[in-house]
Amino acid sequence: MPYKTLAFPALFLALILPAFAADKTVARRPDGTGDPDATTCRPPQPLPASHFLGPEVCKTNSQWALLRKTGQDISADGQNIIPDPAGTNVTTGQCSAAGGGATGGGGRMVCH
Repeated sequence: MPYKTLAFPALFLALILPAFAADKTVARRPDGTGDPDATTCRPPQPLPASHFLGPEVCKTNSQWALLRKTGQDISADGQNIIPDPAGTNVTTGQCSAAGGGATGGGGRMVCH
């Protein structure tokens, strides 16, 4: 009888756990490519001045893409937005005023 009691939970976990694992992708440096609504996780990174690792950081691809587009990353502790150490996709520095007419009022900054 104890074998039947243990068999059902083991079978349940064997069928359910792979379904949860398939919902996320892991990348050392997520850049937001792929399905914008899919989740990509960055593995734990070494914490500064420590022998410990921070948490796994999971975001949607659209969130990772926005971070990379603006030259940002998530800190190793997973708590803060920081400048991207790789900094290869920064789109700052090319901004101009748009709109507002001849008086210059009501314009907005557009960055490319």
